[in-house]
Amino acid sequence: MKNLHFISVLLIFAALSSCVTLPKTYQTKDEVITTGIGPEDMVVDSITEEPRLLLSCSARRKSEKNYGTIYVYYPETGANKILKRTNEPGDLSFNPHGIDLVKVNGDLILLVVNHEHKKHINSILRYRVLKDEIVFQNKIVNPLISSPNAVTGFADGTLLVSNDAKKQGNAAEILFKMKKAQIIFWDGTKCSVASEKYCFTNGITNKNGKVYLVSTMQNKVWQFDFKEGKMLNREVIAQAKGADNLRFDGDDLLVACHLRFLKFLKHYKDAKNLSPSTVYRINPAAKTRTVEYFDDGKQVSAASTALVFHNALYVSGIFDPKIVRKKQ
Repeated sequence: MKNLHFISVLLIFAALSSCVTLPKTYQTKDEVITTGIGPEDMVVDSITEEPRLLLSCSARRKSEKNYGTIYVYYPETGANKILKRTNEPGDLSFNPHGIDLVKVNGDLILLVVNHEHKKHINSILRYRVLKDEIVFQNKIVNPLISSPNAVTGFADGTLLVSNDAKKQGNAAEILFKMKKAQIIFWDGTKCSVASEKYCFTNGITNKNGKVYLVSTMQNKVWQFDFKEGKMLNREVIAQAKGADNLRFDGDDLLVACHLRFLKFLKHYKDAKNLSPSTVYRINPAAKTRTVEYFDDGKQVSAASTALVFHNALYVSGIFDPKIVRKKQ
């Protein structure tokens, strides 16, 4: 996000967004946990010995120095650290965005959307996850992975990538709500189009043969059947303005959303300007939507991911070096 494309998108969002009624602030005593800069996405690792959260951290403000890492937080002890990365190519620039964790043939694989801004290279990086390190496996680069935002993996090693635009940096796609973004399937060797005709797709996940996808601009949450690399029978299961990442809690989806883009833009420019954070709980079967969490920005601004782990809700934001834990 730390590029001109991101800035232009924010400006357009601000211009297009309409006033919405925000939920009432929950009166909670949430715990604020310090992390690396910009924990835009996070996943639960409950397999590698002591349960932990893995966070995708990167400097996402123009004013910040380059920084990119996978940060680890251990809920049971409160310990945290930067996870060592090994076996990477020497010329790799690590700027992680969306991530996912999937078990493939006995190995735990971390999938990372990566942006090498100066080289204009977008890719999906695959790492084998160990206790104290993640080991680089391979780098997936393809013209179809044009402007990746989020990724979801399958047990057979294949994966889906959501592009937020057909051409990265093309502000016209957002300004005129052009439905050119595509979802890309990687079968282990090559890429193909799994679904298309979207405007700024964002979070994507899968469960029990279904794929779930959101669009930040179209304000929708979709469900698909998934077969042979194709996302079929698209169905809207909820409306969600400014939807970002998706995570499952049991049979429900948790969707972090940006309801006030003007405040979001101001927060991007200066951390002192607060941006409200909202998380919806969506039940795909019943097609219901309720407010799971809301904060006016004092604890967490610009929420991008929410997940439940060990009876606590964790919410991360795009920019600030912290996450919030709310006990349920």
